[in-house]
Amino acid sequence: MPYRKSTGGDAASHIKGGSDKMKLTGLKATSIAMAVAFVGVTSVAEAQTTLKLSYNQPATSAAWLEVIEPYAARLETLSDGKLTVARYPGEVLHPVADGFRAAATGITDVTSAWPLYQASSFALFHGLQLPGSMPSSDIATVRVMDELYAKYLRDEYERMQVKLAFNASTPSYDILSSKPISGLDDLRGLRIRAGGSTATAIVERLGGIPVTMSITDAYTAFQQGVVDGIILASADMVAYRMYEVGKHYYQIGVARIAIPHAINAEFLAGLAPDVQAVVAEAGNEAGYDYARMYMGLTEKAIERMSQEGVTIVKASAEDQARIAELLTPMWEEFVAQNGGDGSTAASFVADMRTLREKYAAMSDADILALPPVEGLR
Repeated sequence: MPYRKSTGGDAASHIKGGSDKMKLTGLKATSIAMAVAFVGVTSVAEAQTTLKLSYNQPATSAAWLEVIEPYAARLETLSDGKLTVARYPGEVLHPVADGFRAAATGITDVTSAWPLYQASSFALFHGLQLPGSMPSSDIATVRVMDELYAKYLRDEYERMQVKLAFNASTPSYDILSSKPISGLDDLRGLRIRAGGSTATAIVERLGGIPVTMSITDAYTAFQQGVVDGIILASADMVAYRMYEVGKHYYQIGVARIAIPHAINAEFLAGLAPDVQAVVAEAGNEAGYDYARMYMGLTEKAIERMSQEGVTIVKASAEDQARIAELLTPMWEEFVAQNGGDGSTAASFVADMRTLREKYAAMSDADILALPPVEGLR
């Protein structure tokens, strides 16, 4: 065979080709690794979605310890770590009166957002606060609120660019004053702090001069004599230490105040369906936690105020009759102001009365055993 000198070209080509393949393989491996890493980072990010939870009372308060903190823990536990809750007690992010704005704009994700402080933006919601509109049971009250919210109130609330986190209500309101009160006539001319809406109207009808301000401003105003008294639930008189200033407690039990909590609508919509379900479940329980907390605090409030030297006067039968006479017209006026006979407001009031009687006849245990109300979010 003739001898052919090798130039080494084939070998060089083979080596170069092998090098290119190695480079491609390396690039491919790097791409896969980056993709895996990206998926991993995404998964971690999803697992650590942070929910900002703000509240007006401090971390030492009963409301924080018995309602808000358990709610936060429930969100984290039920979501298997997909939600991490950043906790902001004590009005760190915003004042309580700015709850709707804070939740709507993303300053916070969940917070107290009370129609009381945005009265002109609501109509039917104020019906929840009519005198005698709710059952005496705190548990039953939450159930009535949920059913009315789903049927009548959701649109009003969501027009504030938020969704409902959970419903809650204060116990019935009484009056605490720095001046002696032995009966209804002693309220005449007293400057009484009220949060707005129905509470303000009640003070005026009972002969007082309503001074509207948020609850967090009330203590200082009371202490400095800007107001002579406050209309508030006894549990909150103790929670906000109002008894340090007011030493005359007049029990009238005129109305409850709705204190729902909101969640940022965009934040909720961005959650996976299973996490949205967690938000709903945790919220349903939080509303009843609020009721249970108030039940305990109300029982202790009278004792605490007695220990602090507060004089306690329960409205006489005569005064109770006069109070009812003064406040009952608010029902008819509420319907008239919101469309009159045959209106949605009239149906709302009729349903509210029916639900009040229905759940007043049930035990708390039976109510808690019912399935959650649908259509809240």
